[in-house]
Formats: sequence, C-alpha cells, structure tokens
Amino acid sequence: MEPLLKMQGVCKSFYGTQVLKEVAFELRIREVHALLGENGAGKSTLIKIISGAYKLDAGVVTFKGQNINYGPKGAEDLGIVTIYQNFHLVPHLNVAENLALRQLTSEKGWRVDWTAVYRQARVTLEKLNFPIDPRSKVKDLSIARQQMLEIAIALSKRAEVIVMDEPTAALSRKEIETLFGIIRQLKADGISVIYVSHKLEEIKEIGDRVTILRDGRNVATLGLQETELKEIIRLMIGREVTASAWQEERPGKAVVLALQGVTSRSFGHPLNLTVREHEVVGVTGLVGAGKTELARVLFGIDRIEGGNLYLQGKEVGLVDPRAAVTAGIGYLPEDRDGKGLCLNLGVRENLTLALLAKLKQILLNRASEKKLVSAGMKSVQIRAAGMAQKVKYLSGGNKQKVVFGKWLEAGCQVLILDEPTTGIDVGARKELYDLVHRFVEKTATAVVFISSDVNEILEVADRVLVMSNYRIVAELDAQHTDKQSIVEHSMRLIS
Repeated sequence: MEPLLKMQGVCKSFYGTQVLKEVAFELRIREVHALLGENGAGKSTLIKIISGAYKLDAGVVTFKGQNINYGPKGAEDLGIVTIYQNFHLVPHLNVAENLALRQLTSEKGWRVDWTAVYRQARVTLEKLNFPIDPRSKVKDLSIARQQMLEIAIALSKRAEVIVMDEPTAALSRKEIETLFGIIRQLKADGISVIYVSHKLEEIKEIGDRVTILRDGRNVATLGLQETELKEIIRLMIGREVTASAWQEERPGKAVVLALQGVTSRSFGHPLNLTVREHEVVGVTGLVGAGKTELARVLFGIDRIEGGNLYLQGKEVGLVDPRAAVTAGIGYLPEDRDGKGLCLNLGVRENLTLALLAKLKQILLNRASEKKLVSAGMKSVQIRAAGMAQKVKYLSGGNKQKVVFGKWLEAGCQVLILDEPTTGIDVGARKELYDLVHRFVEKTATAVVFISSDVNEILEVADRVLVMSNYRIVAELDAQHTDKQSIVEHSMRLIS
C-alpha cells in the first residue's frame, strides 16, 4: 500500500550544523506513528518540515503520491495540521471564535454570520464528544480542554494528518486516557497521527509503529507491538541498557535539607528527599515531570499543604520566598532574565540584592559594598566592564554567574539551580560546573541541581533523583549509574 506521507533523503542544516541527515519517514493511512529520540535528535526539526514551517535543504516529500513543497498554509490546505506543545490558541477569544479563526481571517468582507459560526462549532465539538459551551473563553479552560480544542480545530480544517508534539506533557493519567480515546476515534475515522513523545509506555499503548531518530538520522522504524522497551531505548541511546547501582543513604554527612511527606498544589503524592552537606543532588526527568514545581516548593513559591520541611534539622515554615531567603535557601530560576535578575540594574546591585533582603537595614556602607562586590565578582569570575555595568549587557554565562554570586554573597545553606546552563555556551557551562563544585567543597552547604540534560546531571551530581509524573521514582548513585538507566526510569508511567 502506498504511504499517505513519505519523506526520503531529507536533510536540514542551521548555520552550518546539519540537524537532519538523509532521513526517511513514512506514514500510513489510519496509523498512529510515534516519533522518538533524545533531545537534539532532530524530532522538532522533522515535524516542522512536515508542518511546512521549515523548508528542507535536500530530499523529497510526497503526499498521496504527489511531490510537494509547501509552507504552513499549504500544509493545512493539504490536510496536514500540527498541534505543538505550546498551544497556538487565542486566550481572550472564546471556543467558537478560535474554531472559526482561520475562516474569519480569510473571508472577504466585514460581516460575520455568528449563528453559523456557533452552529458549526457545536457540530465540530460533538464529533469529539467534547461537552463544552462554545462561548467559553479559552483562558478559562484547563490544559486538557485546551488540548482537546486544538484537536477540534484540526478537525475543522479537514485534517487527514495530525501531528501531536508531546501532547500529554501537562496531562494527568485520567486526561491521557481521554486523549487516547480521541486518538483511537480519529484513527477509526481514517485520520493518521504522528505522535511525538518521550514516554515509552504511552507510545506502546497508543502507537502502531515507531521511528527512532539519533543524531539527526533515522536509525530504525519498528512495529511497536513486537518491540521491547529496552530495545527502543538502546536504539535511542546507541548502547545497551545496563543495571544501575542504588544509594539511599550517604553516611558521615549531616542532612542540610529534608522533605518528609510534603504535598502541595502540584504534588498530591507525598514527597520525601534529603540533601546532605558537601553534596550536589541532581534532579532530572522529562518535560512535565515536576522538576520546576519541586524547586518552587523548596523556595516557598508554592505553599506546602502537608508534611514538613527541615533545614539543618529544624522544621521551617516557608510561607513565601522571603522566608526561604531568610532561612538560607537560594534559587536560580529557569527564567534567568525574567525572574533571577534586575536587568536594568548593575552587577553591584544584583550581587547584593539577596544579602539586603536578609539584613534589617536597607542601605550598605558604600565602601563595604564595593569591597564585597569586588570580592564576589572575583570569586565567581564575572567578566564585566565594571561593577556598575548593567547586567542586560552581559553574556548569558556571565548573567548566570551574577545570579550564582548573588546567593554566595547572601551566605545561603542550600542553593537550588533550575536548568542553570540553558542558553550558555560550552565554556561557560564548564565554569558553572566548577563553581558548583567549589561551592559545596569549601562550605558545608549543598546544591540541588535540576536539569533535563542527563549527561550534565551525571557530570555534576553526586546523587541523582529521577522524577516522573510528579513523583521521585528513583534515587541513584551518579558514580555507579548510566544514562540508559536514568532515561528508563524517567519514562516510567505512574498512575
């Protein structure tokens, strides 16, 4: 049978770096075809070529046997619709308006038949068995309902192929089951689905075949029913999965931070963890696993609803971030520019900001401040024109050093780093790793290092906590584990 969509010899480069290398891919009619690969394997680039967002450099794409070369509108005209992980909805418009948006913007004239718009919206929603008022504002919908609305919009465009990019990243297990029911109905109605996800159990449950990308190449296309998960992981990683060593206790080191049975608005299942002095605890997992939410609990952004948090053996009530700073906890957020720095202030003001929050006085002696800032810049090796230079003009690596230095100057006991190497180059990453190690070696403090990059976690951490579905599912000794084991744990589904 001729495939519905076929790609041969597809190549794509960005600024001299080849991202896709002679990739082949086929999608059949009434098929759910999973697309797998590690971060950077080329999945996003491939689906953007399918959606028409990127032009290929070489290769051929055929749809229903015809060679095609299209942009995003051309893809939708053919019936190829992509639902990205970050939804393309207009939040302040209602459901019916979002469903009709393409039609409204393409029609000539100023008059809109709103009766027809709402009638068509109800018909489309009924096809999905989606019980919602077409007049509901999108901003008031849950993530799961927004996901369903995206699918409804795809159907309204007469889609024959729907590409779903990490569709369950923010969904609960019950919502995932609802989505899978919709996908099965789409398949029965003759619609094909390209399903991009890191969650292997999901792919085994919903998919027919899987194509695995590694380093920009198609390394295998397999039937999912007859292929074991370990074989899929081996093809993704490039090596066999080996057994891992476990470590639950690190005797001889005092506990600096501990969570006992902690719950919050994000964590319905109780969290337990310990962080010891002179230790870097790595926290990793897939998108939507709960890593950033853990950081928010540790820094008092999200209130603890149950359980206890202990710092140096004493129970601490973190009612807000100010209480966390006072207690000796520092936080380098994932959004460095938006939440970690005051971009229009100088290096001096940013470095002393957390220290001032802990002091009763609101002003520092100018000479003492200058001495303190000079020492801080030297300690973390900030390269700037001077302490008065506004941080918005610094490189990404130096901005990150300013945030890091801010907490060192404040004398924090626990430092939480959330995706600290995002947007910085390889050299700056190495410098940050060195700073982290010097920090924990020279003081009795500890670091919680959160990252989606497993290689980075293995390089930096003493102990690794793997998260999945808002739970810590594994605790591993970084010296006696490997990337495959971590990936395998991170892909576990917990109901």
